[in-house]
Amino acid sequence: MRYLKKYFYAFVLFLFLPISGHCQELIFSTHPFTNPTAIHKRFEPLVSYLAQKTGVNISIRIAPSYLAHIKALGSGEADLGFAGPSPYVRMKDKYGGIELLARFKFIDDQNDKVVLITGSASQLKTIRDLKGKSFAFGDHQSFGSHFMPRWVLHENGVSLHDLTAYDFVKSHDNVILSVLHGDFDAGGVRQDVFEKYADRPLRVLAGPFAIPPHVLVCRTSLSTELKVNLKQGLLAMKERVILDQINGQLTGFEPVKDSDFDQARKIMGFIESR
Repeated sequence: MRYLKKYFYAFVLFLFLPISGHCQELIFSTHPFTNPTAIHKRFEPLVSYLAQKTGVNISIRIAPSYLAHIKALGSGEADLGFAGPSPYVRMKDKYGGIELLARFKFIDDQNDKVVLITGSASQLKTIRDLKGKSFAFGDHQSFGSHFMPRWVLHENGVSLHDLTAYDFVKSHDNVILSVLHGDFDAGGVRQDVFEKYADRPLRVLAGPFAIPPHVLVCRTSLSTELKVNLKQGLLAMKERVILDQINGQLTGFEPVKDSDFDQARKIMGFIESR
């Protein structure tokens, strides 16, 4: 009877072990760039597609902040996810346990550009005119709404000390709304987000400025077979229903390498040394 119990417990344990190095379920992480309902609506078709390609269930988890999202993917609490340039650099350089799957490819690389914006009636004509004015940034960890706008200001002779006021309003959309409502004279956002507000009294003050791509990443410790299936599935995916759900300007996914983020590392390092 003792031997039967031993083999029974061993059999039960075997049932709960991952098969062929695969996980029972993968966690897809993203930062809270908009409301949770909109994020699920945007990514669920893609996640379902990847689950079908890999044969592994995948669930979406929305981190409460950029930093929580970076930690979740960097430390292996999540298995794969969406990342902009600075979150990717943070995950890779601080934790090291992630790798690139593919980059988002947009029409004319539209999503990979940043613009400085102001109100349609604003008297601002150049970036230098921002001296003595106020400026809205997004999240501290956002490349498109913080690091790149800060760099553009610096390159045009405008420091934070030259501004009468500035603040971090958490997201690209909040930057646009803050400028639209007159809370700030100008702000910096991704071009594709700005174009959602094309019917509002706003205009581009400067740009667009190219930035590194937005990407999908995974933890390095996933099985080789699983990572290959994820990459191949993304690079082969052309379904317009899935792409349009993410962004109507998205044309697909393409290969990406770590050196594509050298610009981001340079700019982030400079801004954080100030």
